[in-house]
Amino acid sequence: MTPDERLAAFLSEEAAPAQSGSARPSVDAMFVAEVMQAVGRRELRIKLASAAVTAVAAGAVLWACAPVLDLAVQILAPVLLPVAGILTVAAAVVVALGGQGLARR
Repeated sequence: MTPDERLAAFLSEEAAPAQSGSARPSVDAMFVAEVMQAVGRRELRIKLASAAVTAVAAGAVLWACAPVLDLAVQILAPVLLPVAGILTVAAAVVVALGGQGLARR
């Protein structure tokens, strides 16, 4: 019986004593914590595995598209360089003036 099944059986209404007047048995906190920890680890492994698969797939797609992206960067970079410089200076001014405004409050 797995820890999840043991926990479900322990906490279920069917596991309550047969006497009608008695209360449900007390819950073993350590057992519940261990089961929750095991379930959390299992969910973490699943999420990490899916993130790894997604990263590998994205890397493969970008690797396949690299020649096209390289060509696009070579064509667009000289055109967008002045615009990028102007936007960088504007962002620096906004950050500098915004920081002074926040310091006054």
